[in-house]
Formats: sequence, structure tokens, C-alpha cells
Amino acid sequence: MRVAIFIDNSNVLHRINELRKKGDLTWPSFYDPLFLSQKLTGINRELVCVNFYCTRPPLYINTGMRDRVNKYYSSIEKMPLLKVKYGELRGSRGDLREKNLDTRLVADIIVGAVLDKYDTAIIVSNDGDYVSAIKKVRDFNKKVE
Repeated sequence: MRVAIFIDNSNVLHRINELRKKGDLTWPSFYDPLFLSQKLTGINRELVCVNFYCTRPPLYINTGMRDRVNKYYSSIEKMPLLKVKYGELRGSRGDLREKNLDTRLVADIIVGAVLDKYDTAIIVSNDGDYVSAIKKVRDFNKKVE
């Protein structure tokens, strides 16, 4: 069984930050998406790709933090099976919105199903925006977790 992973990184980081604010400091902000994907895939399935959706940090944030985030993304880009897909930040300082991330994830998950690139798609997110895409993927007899 071939597995494709789709990680909505911004959504994951928001959840990690919520947990850290509640005092659970065991969650690292910079996690290993390949390790996470391998764990989610398990031992009886084949991991065929990991799609990691994120945006670069805005220019106005602390230079040290921006450099750490960019270094983190650069290290992820070098991981096998992993494709980093960047969205865009739009808006003004304090009211930035990520654009083209959910759309890219939806397009990738549906196209992958149509082209028979995987048998099971795993979406790592806490976002209900993917319900319609999941229904379409299931129309192609693909499993979604």
C-alpha cells in the first residue's frame, strides 16, 4: 500500500504553539516531517512522498528567528521523498494571511489520486477546509486518513 503525506505546516505549528503556551514544552517548533511521515506510514506500507506546505517568514520579524526558520526549511528541502511547497504571505504587518497553501494541498491530493500516485493519503492538519477534496479523492477509491 502506497502512502502520500500532506502536511499543512502552518496548521501544525499553530497547534504546537497552543500546546507550548499551555505548558507542554515537550513539543518542538522545528519537528522532523520525514520522521513524522514514516511513523504515520507504519511498517506495512510504503511511503512514496511527503508534501510539506509552508510560507517563508515575513521580513519584519526578528532576523535571528527568520534565519532559523529559513535554515529549517532548507534542511527539509534536502530530505528524501519530501517536497516543500511554499505559499505566499499577503496583507499588512499584524494582519498577514497565508495564500495558496490550502489550494496547493487540495490540487496535489486530487491530482495524485487521479494519476494513481498513492493508495492512501494522510493529511496532517486540523483544518476542515479539506472535506470536499477528501470526498473527491475517495471517488477514486483512495483511502484518506
